[in-house]
Amino acid sequence: MNAKHTFVNLFLKTSSKQECHEVLSKWNSYYAALSEKHQESFVVRTLLFLNTTDFDATEGFELTTEMKLVISSAFVQITFGLKQDVLSVFKTIFVTPTSYSYTGRDVLYDGDVNTVTKRVNLSWPAVEKGFVITDDGLNIAIHEFSHCLIIENAKGSYFSKAFKDADLNAWKELATKKIPLIREGKYTIFRDYGGTNLMELFAIALETFFEQPQEFYSYSPTFYRTTAKVLKQDPRNGKNPK
Repeated sequence: MNAKHTFVNLFLKTSSKQECHEVLSKWNSYYAALSEKHQESFVVRTLLFLNTTDFDATEGFELTTEMKLVISSAFVQITFGLKQDVLSVFKTIFVTPTSYSYTGRDVLYDGDVNTVTKRVNLSWPAVEKGFVITDDGLNIAIHEFSHCLIIENAKGSYFSKAFKDADLNAWKELATKKIPLIREGKYTIFRDYGGTNLMELFAIALETFFEQPQEFYSYSPTFYRTTAKVLKQDPRNGKNPK
């Protein structure tokens, strides 16, 4: 743990850390594979995120601590190799019991990042599925938090950015060449939606990176390594990814 997290750890209850460990051991396969040392750090970062984020839910829907911990763990998983450990703009996570829609739109959503309300919206059944099925390259919480990080990174100062400019620019350069191939069905490691734009490809690449790291690496070693450099970790090294 760095100095900040060592300090935060002093104020966390042992019971809270134990509860977090038990929940993540059950739900998050990335966490379960970590060494004990990394698990301790992951728990602190998860509780820090939980305690600095506003969680809300549809009226009548019980949003449990377990659900909040699972959702928080997705953010920590992405940022485990990075200095950024909380969100500065999207401070509210709103959870629904089903897929949802916006007034005037026929489209149903399982998750989105709303830049007007500065809120991350997530459907709990979709979040749950993302953690129960761990190898299909689909995890809505990772997907939406990836969007948050890209948006906040673009607005941040040099010192507050999650990603190093050189690393992210190298990723974008490669990704730009992948998009037409995805659209043509010639780059099949990612689902078709990855061909929409760089924002969506980043989110889908991260889902694949964490859920199918060996397959991603085998399919495209250079793109995988470039993604790993952006995130400062490699989930193929289960116990010590960073």
